[in-house]
This record gives sequence, structure tokens and C-alpha cells, in this order.
Amino acid sequence: MPRCDFCGKNVALPFHCPYCGKDFCDEHRLPPNHACANLAAWKKTPAPGVGIRYGAGGVSAYGSGGSVAAKTKKPAGLFRAGVPYFKIAIAIIVILIAVLAYLGLTGAI
Repeated sequence: MPRCDFCGKNVALPFHCPYCGKDFCDEHRLPPNHACANLAAWKKTPAPGVGIRYGAGGVSAYGSGGSVAAKTKKPAGLFRAGVPYFKIAIAIIVILIAVLAYLGLTGAI
């Protein structure tokens, strides 16, 4: 049965360190926990999930596609982009003026 190269504990399934090439138990599997000789190289690697974007074409910071355009934050409230509230309000005002003008000309008011 393999042994941990740091503490000597028997391990059924050892973790292989890609930085120093030795095998370790689950307690000493990370480079800082076994005083790895290449600890500086381990610190330079990004943490898992850092820079990965899901959606928007499925591209990530690690390649596999092009660049992803930054998403713009939509303003909250009534005046969101893409909804023509101003045009709707103008149309309602024009209709009200037309109705009042018709009623004024016919003598209903």
C-alpha cells in the first residue's frame, strides 16, 4: 500500500502533487500542507472557477471561443431600456386632446 511522502501514513488512494511529483494522503494533498518545493508555482495558478463565465456563448477566460461582451445592468423601475413608455404617454395625450377637441366642436361639452 502506498504511503504519504510527508507523514508516512498508509493511503489506499494517494493524491499525486503535479508540482513536486510526490504522493500524499488527503490531509497533506495541497502544496501548502506538505511544504511543496514548487509552492510559488501553485500560488500563481487561478483558483477553480475564477474567470469562468457560463452563458453568453459558453466561453471562459481560459479560451475556447472569443471574447465576451460585458453585460450592461438594466435600470430598475418603470423606465427600462426597450420599453417605449414615453411614446405610449404621448399617444395617450394626443388621443385625449383629439377626443376633447371633437367633443368641443360638437357642443357636447
